Amino acid sequence: MKQKLLFTLFSVFSCFSLFAQVEKLTVATNWLEDNKHELNIQEHHTFEMLFSRAGLAGETFRFYQMMNGVQVFDAEVTVHVSNRNTVTYYASTYKDSIQTINTTPSITETEAFNIALNNLNVEVSSIIQQERALFLINQNNETALAYRVFVQAYSKSGGWEVMVDAQTGAILSSKDIAIYYHGDKDKDKKKQANKQNKSVSFMATGSAMIYDTDPLTATSSAFGGQFVDGNDATNAALDAARTAVTLLDIELVGGQYRLRGPFTEIAELTSPNKGLFIQSTNNFEFNRQEDGFEAVNVYYHTDKSMRYINNDLGIALAPPQNGGVIRFDPHGASGADNSFYTSGTLNFGEGCVDDAEDADVILHELGHGLHDWITNGGLSQVDGLSEGSGDYWANSYKRSLGLWSVSDAARNFVFGWDGHNPCWNGRTTVYTGQYPTNLTGQIHTDGQMWATTLMEIWEDIGRNKTDRAFLEGLGMTNSGTNQENAAIAVRQAAIDMGTAGGYTCADIQAITDRFTAQGYNMPPYTCNLSVDEFAANTISIFPNPTNGIITLKNIKQEHNAIVFNMLGQKVKNQTVNITSNTMDVSNLVTGTYFIKFSDVDTVLKFIKE
Repeated sequence: MKQKLLFTLFSVFSCFSLFAQVEKLTVATNWLEDNKHELNIQEHHTFEMLFSRAGLAGETFRFYQMMNGVQVFDAEVTVHVSNRNTVTYYASTYKDSIQTINTTPSITETEAFNIALNNLNVEVSSIIQQERALFLINQNNETALAYRVFVQAYSKSGGWEVMVDAQTGAILSSKDIAIYYHGDKDKDKKKQANKQNKSVSFMATGSAMIYDTDPLTATSSAFGGQFVDGNDATNAALDAARTAVTLLDIELVGGQYRLRGPFTEIAELTSPNKGLFIQSTNNFEFNRQEDGFEAVNVYYHTDKSMRYINNDLGIALAPPQNGGVIRFDPHGASGADNSFYTSGTLNFGEGCVDDAEDADVILHELGHGLHDWITNGGLSQVDGLSEGSGDYWANSYKRSLGLWSVSDAARNFVFGWDGHNPCWNGRTTVYTGQYPTNLTGQIHTDGQMWATTLMEIWEDIGRNKTDRAFLEGLGMTNSGTNQENAAIAVRQAAIDMGTAGGYTCADIQAITDRFTAQGYNMPPYTCNLSVDEFAANTISIFPNPTNGIITLKNIKQEHNAIVFNMLGQKVKNQTVNITSNTMDVSNLVTGTYFIKFSDVDTVLKFIKE
């Protein structure tokens, strides 16, 4: 007897699905049922929708492949439903070869965890972060039941994924899955992490001196003369290249200031141990020969970038780990000339130019995080997609400062202080390779095609519209997405946001032309953009901050208002209109929230005390 696809909706699995728009979910579920033959979905395979993300372009649903309640590793069908309630994009990493096997493990999760630690030669006391879960995997063309153990430890560089056979306890694989911004890896670690006790804290501001984005960019200088690393020594020129900035919302506890805020915080993640720079003054004005300089440089740039995404672009985005706050180590990676992202953390090395002195390195690694979080762990390195995304995110910010002229080669440099010098060659956003002909199989090289094309679009339609389509488009992809399909997703995100996102038919044509010129095969389309807009700048929230009832002033028509937390999770859904314009948020935990009106591109922010 034929068995229908099973789509199970748990009542408590997450805020994402608890408040998912039922109509959009029904559209996505029906589409998947209708297209099961095209996707080659086998009759005995089932799916569960365990994650959805609502954004400016609509809502993306992730249906994860299951068997007997066990998830198939890295296997999903991703379905995007536009604001018009039509499926406009999908991506699939479904594994049709998964066989029916016994899904009852013979060893416990704890036993598997201990086996993994023994394999990695890691002590429990050294662990900073860990994950454990049971999966079905393909192993030598056979289906196996395995525990996936992820470990980040102070005593071992990187982020390690160990697959342990759930029946025999054998190690099926063990690898470092941290994402490095260039090739070398140093793995020697010796010290243990500091742990801080939390007490009552307050938000404060601080002053700092940083490189924006680096001393060469700030002064329009070339590497050489006084503008060299000099083993971290400073001089008058390098000191003068600093920019005075305000550090927003840093933590104040017991008269001590710490680089911890609503978006990002310093941590000791990897050796060397240089401390957390907790001090009794809010003056963090270091120069580059002091270790605190790199710490404030990372805080400022990660905080600024996350505020830009959440507040300016109106995209609710944060890591699911560590309560939605990025953790960064400005002096890590065993001091190697490399940096890496893994599981909500940023780790910066110190070889040659200290990586944390160059905002390109900081924002590149943050770019990996953005890719990871917006896809619920579905970051793709096919064709170097994530490497190119990180390069783009770094260059998008640097070019927005307008400090290099169009004729300056350094305007297109990625890692313009850390690279493009005797240390290493760096990368560029004027790469001439064409897709797919010139793919090399080297992810850092191939990613330059993606970054270059996005920066061409950036020049055509502007930073905000390119950044917004880039992030919303990435949010529609998964771990199997290549550059071409990512291009299709980015353009579709712009189409789906429509005029409410500020896009015109000319913008969509510019995006199409640039992607097509790069070699991406773009499907035909007819420009018919959404025109759902209203005067959002007239609406305000009162009181803000609040501890109970908020009032939406100047509402002129009925709207569905959805409240999101910093993780992008829906925590409240309510219809508001001229006469019913209040919302009770007293049951929400303390923090920052966003209100999005489902039928328009409008995001308002409020703070729950």
